[in-house]
Amino acid sequence: MLASFDFGVTWDEKARHRNGELIWEFLVGTRDRASFSGDGGGHLYGGLFDVICVALEQWFPANRYVIRHVVNAAFGWIGVLYCGRLASRLFGTWAGVLALVLLAVSPRYFADSMNNPKDLPFAALTAMAMYYISTVSPRWPYLSWATAAKIVFAIALALNVRAAALLYVGYLGVVVVLLMIVNRDTEPRRLAVITVRLGAVLVAALLLGTLFWPWAQGAPLTRPFEAFLGLANYPWAGGVLFNGVAYAAPDLPWYYAPWWLLISTPPVVIAGATLALFRLQRRGTEARVRTALCGAAALPVLLVILKGTTLYDGIRHLLFIYPTIVVLAASGWTAWLSQRKYRWLRGAAAVLLAAGLVEVIVFDVRFHPNQGVYFNQLVGGPRGAFAKYDMDYWGNCVFDAVAWSARMARLSGRPIAISGTPAHLVQLDAERFPELYFTHPSRGHLNVQLSRGSVAGVTGLATRPDTLHRVQTADGAVLCVVVPGLAFEELQPFLSPAPPRSSLHPARLR
Repeated sequence: MLASFDFGVTWDEKARHRNGELIWEFLVGTRDRASFSGDGGGHLYGGLFDVICVALEQWFPANRYVIRHVVNAAFGWIGVLYCGRLASRLFGTWAGVLALVLLAVSPRYFADSMNNPKDLPFAALTAMAMYYISTVSPRWPYLSWATAAKIVFAIALALNVRAAALLYVGYLGVVVVLLMIVNRDTEPRRLAVITVRLGAVLVAALLLGTLFWPWAQGAPLTRPFEAFLGLANYPWAGGVLFNGVAYAAPDLPWYYAPWWLLISTPPVVIAGATLALFRLQRRGTEARVRTALCGAAALPVLLVILKGTTLYDGIRHLLFIYPTIVVLAASGWTAWLSQRKYRWLRGAAAVLLAAGLVEVIVFDVRFHPNQGVYFNQLVGGPRGAFAKYDMDYWGNCVFDAVAWSARMARLSGRPIAISGTPAHLVQLDAERFPELYFTHPSRGHLNVQLSRGSVAGVTGLATRPDTLHRVQTADGAVLCVVVPGLAFEELQPFLSPAPPRSSLHPARLR
């Protein structure tokens, strides 16, 4: 959680926090449900995460975004814990340990655990739901009321974040039906009992899943489905940089999601999942479980392809399938490490696993706090992906640039006026530094510019000759820059001798 202090405010956080404040007012009785009219698409999301942050803000006198990032990190650990528990239950203790490690060190999951208030909490809670679904008994009555209560709890929490949690009610139904088919359990009375129990799970999940979702509370049995379909066809037509071409989001190629998944996943996870696939042809319970996990991970990807779902910002909307992929990867590695027929193959797998883990951990350390721009060597790492794919779409790196500006203020002995684009990120990050004050660009001493947009735009920004400081990855991909503001001449005499343009490491707020 301490690492979360190094991460900046992300693009949607201000709006999400305001949403949490509105829901908080609704919960304490100072706002009515009618005010949640559904403007701007925010009504399609539950407010659990944001309400937790607003509640904590009442008790802790800290910067609200610091609080949010700590809560975000706590959800990240919940996802890691349940990913490990799921793998351990399905494939053994060592698979559980490996899954826990793989998820914790995965660069993009790690980064999202710091400041992604939309996708990370949902991914963590769906990992919890997957674990409790895995506790369904393979024998009658399959779904005991105690197990059903735990599943409802997990799905309801997830539904209070995103409507896609409804998928997990469907997964539960598929698991129970398949178990009944395997056991040839077709007695009418039993069919009626299990139908009632599954129906009770659905209704309870819908009712509890709208506790922190005022708009959906207006019709809890239907509006979550409306939100699920609405998010699948969200009318966002912004620009997306994909493979060096600028697309409007609705016009992206069908393979956008699978290709992004391939290039943004560490090789050690890809290799482990591939090893798991090689064991699908075997008979037995483990093979069936792996097949079910493959289906759970693949179905959302297939749905977004078939429905033409609007995607952008990489595949953050599909982050929730990643813990399942990690469980598959852990099962693949441990299966090959435990095979006894070929000792040399077991040794080779151990060496490759160790090398894969080291590679990811080294990346995490070298690229901190910009693990969110991870790309694997299929595209040449972050440097190879620069000007070909959207890099820091959240704007996390702006905090690094603002922190550098604060150090300049301390060296100059006077406050610095700062401006930039996106303005709201620069302003919110600057609030963490008393040496800085946000102002209109015409009065700014320093100007922060995020590298996001067209190929010409990001390459032009990276090579600006007047750049004072660049925030860049360890391999040289420029994420944002600090350039002189229109009022820079007022500050310049106090910066003599001039500081090196990119050598000063930004001070971190801890």
